[in-house]
Amino acid sequence: MSINVPQLYDIIIVKISLFYKFSTYQPFLITVNREGCEFVRNPPQFGIEKLVYDIMQETVPVLLLPCPAGNRTYTIDWYLQKSHNIPAGDYKMLFKLLVHSSVTIFGIEVYGSVRSTGIASTFMTQ
Repeated sequence: MSINVPQLYDIIIVKISLFYKFSTYQPFLITVNREGCEFVRNPPQFGIEKLVYDIMQETVPVLLLPCPAGNRTYTIDWYLQKSHNIPAGDYKMLFKLLVHSSVTIFGIEVYGSVRSTGIASTFMTQ
């Protein structure tokens, strides 16, 4: 996927939310709402924000560049390769980059399912 950001920005708000599907999607553990340049300049040292930062550093390092950001096209191939001990179920992740507190320069909803392998198949593969 390509994201064209034609201007330079000193302030970019990052919003990331994870939802788990019970009967409807409900907020689940991860909610990040931070100023992106500060997030990159001073990476979190613990908690959920550190987990989010580490996953971004591993999978989309092109988004963790120092500010000002923009005036270019970002090409992103995003995936989660290794397990992060996530409970089985259906998930939705919202990711937004905003400028001027309300102008969305990029937004995406990602849907995914985590399936449990069960005890029998776990022992069979070892």
